[in-house]
Formats: sequence, structure tokens, C-alpha cells
Amino acid sequence: MEIKPTTLGQKIKRYRLINDIRQEDMAEKLGVSRATLINYEKGHTSINIDVLNRLKTNYPNFILDDQKDIKPKIIVDNSIDFKILYRVLIFNKKFIILLTILFGISGLSGSFLLKKYYNAEISLYPAKKDISQGFGQFQSLAANLGMNSANSDQNFNIPDVVQSRLIASKVISQQWENKDQKLIDLIDLWGYNNPPYYGLLTKNIDSLVIKEKAIKRFNDHVQVSEDRISGLIKISTTFQDPIIASSIANFIGSQVELYIQKENSAQSTKEKIFISDRLSIVKNELEKAELELKKFKERNRGYEDSPELFMIFSQKFREVEAKKEVYLTLQQQLELARIEEVKQSPILHILDHAVPPIKKSFPNRRLFFIISALVGLIIALFRTIIKY
Repeated sequence: MEIKPTTLGQKIKRYRLINDIRQEDMAEKLGVSRATLINYEKGHTSINIDVLNRLKTNYPNFILDDQKDIKPKIIVDNSIDFKILYRVLIFNKKFIILLTILFGISGLSGSFLLKKYYNAEISLYPAKKDISQGFGQFQSLAANLGMNSANSDQNFNIPDVVQSRLIASKVISQQWENKDQKLIDLIDLWGYNNPPYYGLLTKNIDSLVIKEKAIKRFNDHVQVSEDRISGLIKISTTFQDPIIASSIANFIGSQVELYIQKENSAQSTKEKIFISDRLSIVKNELEKAELELKKFKERNRGYEDSPELFMIFSQKFREVEAKKEVYLTLQQQLELARIEEVKQSPILHILDHAVPPIKKSFPNRRLFFIISALVGLIIALFRTIIKY
């Protein structure tokens, strides 16, 4: 047991009085002031181990039976004595180990109370933008005619597309087959249709509010990453059901692929439709002009000899030639628009489809045990040092 400083001070005082030693002389040999020695004797100040060593050196006949129980200080002169700290920790190792194990087991046990989540991942890869030889010939022809094919290259921020309200609404409105082979939507899966325990008298639940909550929560269950160098895109979903997690990941991948393909080819498709409609009108006008030119030549076979008839013939002929040039130009533009539409089709390829995960992604019980054990270890060390 530890001897209190008051008991030790009484022994020093008794020894000094028995041996008729003045306080000034003993304080000088102990390397302390007279006031400090008085505080030692009255028990107002704890006695340092160095002072005890000098006391034993200068007064060999001073016997302190319980000196071995005097605790040396861990921190001396603002520096840590690691030897003493090591001895203290070794002496209390049973307590430290026990508390660490108890915290680890508590953390591990608590992890069994948490809901299990499964992570599924799909990989998308951008298609190569190679232009075939035939497409190159058409583009060269267009350049020679003074026409440029539309440049419809568009850059999309894939994370923004994945976490958009459009895709979230589609996923929320869908029903998904779970591991029990039952169809369920995310609103039912998250229990938003269940009335709250504090609202037993609530009759109607606003479906729009519920859907809004589900959309906001959906983005917390979806993560997306894009490698700017290789272009590889990974979309991962985390849900309580492994089948639902993989199905939603594949659905998001297909929706992203469809959306980007649609948006990227929208301009060329719009141009193709416009040119097709215009080509049909110009074709009818050309046929009508050719028919009028034919009728004029049939009615006026000697128009070359008449200046007035020849002038009318020239006007009709120029009109036919102009319509023909417009018609040929529109045909070329239509072919280029068709080529551009086909060229923009393969924007993204699904590299790896998501499969139902076998192991859960959360909670990681090993990690829970390690973190809880570390917390217990820190608390045990702190308590041991403070108590010492």
C-alpha cells in the first residue's frame, strides 16, 4: 500500500528531532529550501524520489521501511520517464488487456444490431471515336463541296448524370425483385409508406413528399467515379438487398448509356429530319419544274428561232437546274447527317455488368472490433496513467 506523504513527513521530522538536526542543515543537504522541508514535514507537498535518494545518501541511518512503495513520477522536469511509464503499464497490463477486449467485444456485438448493406458495381467504358474509311470519303466530298459535317462532340459529367433527378425518379418509380423473389419499390423498402409511431391519427400521407424524400435518399446510396485518364466509369450502389443493389446498378448504367447516346445524337437527328422534309419539298418542286419545261418544249418545238420563246425556255431551264443543284446538295447533306447519327451511336460500352454481391459491404465487423478495441486501449492507458 502507498504511504501517504504526511506519514513520511512525520518520519523525517521525528528523525530530525531525535538526531538534533536543524531544518536549515537538513534542507541544505536535501537541496531544497527550508520552507519546502517544512511543507514536507507537514504533508503539504509530495516528496520527490530524488529528494528521498539524497535523504538516504546524507543520512544512511534513516530507515524508510515503505520507501519501495513511494511512487516515482512519470513526468520529471517536463520530460517523460519512459522506463517508469513502461513499468506502470506492465504492472497494470491485466486491466489494460481486459478493458481492451471488453470494448472490442462490445463493438463487435453492436455491429450485429446494425442493418446489413450490399455493394454492387457496374463499369462503363467510352467507345472509341474511330472514323471508317467510307465516312472519311463522304466527309472529304462534303469539304470539296464547301460543306462541313456537324461536330456533335459533347462532354458529359457522368457523376451529374448518374445523380440526376431524372434517373432517381425512374429508379424510385420502378419495382425491383428482391432475394425473396418479391417485387418491391424503394419507398416500401425504406418504409416511407408506414405511418410514424407518433402519428397514429394521421389519415393521409402525402405521396409527393414521400417521393421527394426517397429521391434525396437515393443519392446517398449511389456512388460514381470517373478516371479522367482512361475514361473508365464505375457506378456502385449500396442497398440492404444484394439482388436489388445489382439490378439498380445495371439499370442506372443502361439509363446513362441511353441518355448520353440520345443527347449526343439529338443534333444530327434533328438535322436529318429537317433535311428529309426539305428534300421532299424540293423534289416535288423539281418534278413540277421539269414537267413544265417538258410541256413547253412539246408546245413550242421551234423555240430556238424565236427570241421571246427562247428566253422563256432559258428561264424554265435555269429554274430546273437550280432546283436540281439544291436537290443534290440536300441529298449529300442527308447522307452526312445519317453518317453522323450512326457515328454517334456507340458512346458508352458496358464493360462489366453488376452481379449480386455475396458478401456484405457494411457493417465490417472486423473493423468494428479493431476500432472498439483501440478505443478501449486508449481509455485503459489514459485511466492507468491518471490513476497512477
